[in-house]
Amino acid sequence: MSSDSAWNLLVFRDAKTALSGRTLLNGLVYQLSCPTFDRTRLVDLLLRAGEWECVLEDRQLRSSANRVTDAFADALVSGIQPDIRALTRLLQGMPVPEKVEVSPPEGFAYYALHPLDYADLVQRLNPQTALAAVIGIRSIGTALGAVVKARLQKQGIRADRISVRPHGHPYDRCTQLTSSQQLWVTTMLAQGAKFFVVDEGPGISGSSFLSVGEALVRTGVPEGQIVFLGSRRVEPDKLTAPSARERWVRFHSFHTEGGRYLPTDADANVSGGAWRQFVFRKQEEWPSSWVTLERQKYLSADRSRIFKFEGFGRFGTEANERAVQAADAGFGPRPFGMCEGFGAYPMIQGRTLLPSDVSADVLEQLAKYCVLRREISANSEVDSSELERMLRHNVATEFGLDLPRDLELDMVHPVIADGRMLPHKWLNADGKFFKVDNACHGDDHFFPGPVDIAWDLAGTVVEWGVDNSGTDLLLRLYRRESGDDATGRVHAYLLAYAVFRMAFCKMAAASVACTLERDRLLRDYQRYRLKAESLFSLLC
Repeated sequence: MSSDSAWNLLVFRDAKTALSGRTLLNGLVYQLSCPTFDRTRLVDLLLRAGEWECVLEDRQLRSSANRVTDAFADALVSGIQPDIRALTRLLQGMPVPEKVEVSPPEGFAYYALHPLDYADLVQRLNPQTALAAVIGIRSIGTALGAVVKARLQKQGIRADRISVRPHGHPYDRCTQLTSSQQLWVTTMLAQGAKFFVVDEGPGISGSSFLSVGEALVRTGVPEGQIVFLGSRRVEPDKLTAPSARERWVRFHSFHTEGGRYLPTDADANVSGGAWRQFVFRKQEEWPSSWVTLERQKYLSADRSRIFKFEGFGRFGTEANERAVQAADAGFGPRPFGMCEGFGAYPMIQGRTLLPSDVSADVLEQLAKYCVLRREISANSEVDSSELERMLRHNVATEFGLDLPRDLELDMVHPVIADGRMLPHKWLNADGKFFKVDNACHGDDHFFPGPVDIAWDLAGTVVEWGVDNSGTDLLLRLYRRESGDDATGRVHAYLLAYAVFRMAFCKMAAASVACTLERDRLLRDYQRYRLKAESLFSLLC
């Protein structure tokens, strides 16, 4: 398997959401009106303010949005009580775009990146400079930059900040500073500032950090005065940006440590696939996992609860609501609540299901669960074009084939899919079926995103190895419970699902260091690839 071909596949989607500017602003103003300011609320407000600042900066609309973000960062880092009235007046006087697109800040939504991790990083580094120029990389770098600025100021260092938006291919970003940003850089440089570039990651390529660092160099900043602040340790040889190693080592880079801001009773870290040792008797039974991109998970000290990161602010709230609804319908463990972005769930004693457990009774439970997903997570009308682009691109890249022009992924009943219909995500507890891990995956930064319920029906067929007669039974049971006949559209989704999972496993295998994990991923990659090949004759 060529790792180069793996990186050319599509597995990450464009998770932008379109909404009215007024709706976005009103959400921030409403949260600001609440009387209490504990850490949970301050993190939510910081995220919302950073998001709003990004919207206005991307449109080059002059405003005081940065002052609002800074106020919440100051409150979070230094305990400076925000002036609610003054901030409300600032927000109400700002320009409001009619339509906006916002992208989830991945670290805050998916990867348990706490804003205060960056304050801790600055405290640990203890920069020896009188003046700091902070450059946040939009989008998440806007809020993180505000936190870095607040911590620098707490340490007695004068600091100012801007944010920039790199453009171009994800593996080869380019940053062009505006004339006003160039003036800011040269002014800060003339005063002897040290420059701090702030973002999550870096990701697979490192190109966003590199593009900003090189934009600063072009403006006259010496490489030795530029520091990258990220959230993970970097191995420059493994970055996929062009000439990444040679470019990266020109700059200083430091990363956060994390793991400090957790629920009180979080004890054993079972992230990165470690949870499997508590579920399966031996490693030979372990399912594959893209371990570096798993959500963080912890067990309580008495092993009665599991804490799973589901997102700060509204991201966690929405996931928690889906989990509660699934539990109320009898399909999932009821969460105890949220703390520091983690959902807390009881550990259910039961037997993890296997593909060999498939039966008419099991298919009936799976069909009823798909009906429940349709009811609890219905989404507005969704455009299928990006999902179809993923399918066509990955088929062409992997197989060298062009799919028929009339192949479509119909969006009849869009939902936030479960996205994890694998047998090991189901438990049989004294004859009662529970779907665990049911809240987050359908709304993360992987495909499919909001999608027709046929995605979960197709996932059921593929993951359980359901034959043709079993597929017919599953669809009949689903139709009986929902009144929706998905037969005509599920076949295209079978191919889309298998191709996505194939690409996911291939890219994951190219990225992991552990040989055993890579072997598991390559095993699943081959399985999904064979399934996709078997479907071509039916659809092409």
